[in-house]
Amino acid sequence: MSRDVWAALALCLGLILWPVRPAWPHSEEAAVAVKTYTPVTVNGTLEDWVRRLESSNWTGKLQVKKGQVIEWIRGAPIYLNALTSHLEAGTVKSPEDFSAAIYALWDERHFYIAAVVHDDELVTQHQGEDIWQDDVLELWLDCRHDAVTHTLFQEDEYQLGFSPAGPGRPQAVAWAWRNPRTEPVIQAMTVASSLTPDGYVLEAAVPWAALQGCHPTVGGMIGFNISMADKDNDQLWTHVAWSGQLHSDPSQFGHLYFVDAPIDLFPADVFEVPADSPSLGLLKPSRSHQGKKP
Repeated sequence: MSRDVWAALALCLGLILWPVRPAWPHSEEAAVAVKTYTPVTVNGTLEDWVRRLESSNWTGKLQVKKGQVIEWIRGAPIYLNALTSHLEAGTVKSPEDFSAAIYALWDERHFYIAAVVHDDELVTQHQGEDIWQDDVLELWLDCRHDAVTHTLFQEDEYQLGFSPAGPGRPQAVAWAWRNPRTEPVIQAMTVASSLTPDGYVLEAAVPWAALQGCHPTVGGMIGFNISMADKDNDQLWTHVAWSGQLHSDPSQFGHLYFVDAPIDLFPADVFEVPADSPSLGLLKPSRSHQGKKP
């Protein structure tokens, strides 16, 4: 049999077997989103988040995809900085230049994300699909967490971006890329930001109904990654990622687990924090900028 015939047979066999290929190995990074039983008001102040994340030392055990059991402190943030993140471009000069803590909440209708960012130079020059060139938070979601390709996005995989209000742009902006159904997602997202003495706060809500394949349940998980860009006035563009060596590769996404809040922490008044307590360990934001849906 000729080489060409063998090559044709190999190609056909590969096409036949493609749908049953095992998923690529995922990152061991894992994080939690805590369930909220009342909707979060997206206004950039994080007042709702303090009640839900700062007043409990509850721990729970979760089964990780490869069989390991990890103990979690409720509401533990994801930290992005020069020491804990993968630097993909640029330079992080200091914690004041760039560092961030990211928190996640969820309910049956929305996925909520909040970022408290230290940034000594806020740059917000672009709109729409070009906001990735500014200071921006990016979420990478694989709703089915199957990642059958290295970099090609499927219909259940999304890149979402959120950029704060700042010089040249009076409102926070949200955008979506890569997925063929980005327009409904862009229209559905809500984002707000506020300035702090040493940076900014971002807060966003994404309706599950806009994300194909995302159906969160207690104990469930999705593929998840976070990356952030820090743009400085000298035009230095720095990009860091939480999971993997390539932020946009679904096969390198980490795991985001959906956990319940313990029943003994309700009703809501149990969460109340004294007025002089700092918001999630940070100073109270000085100004809030409610973002319109693009």
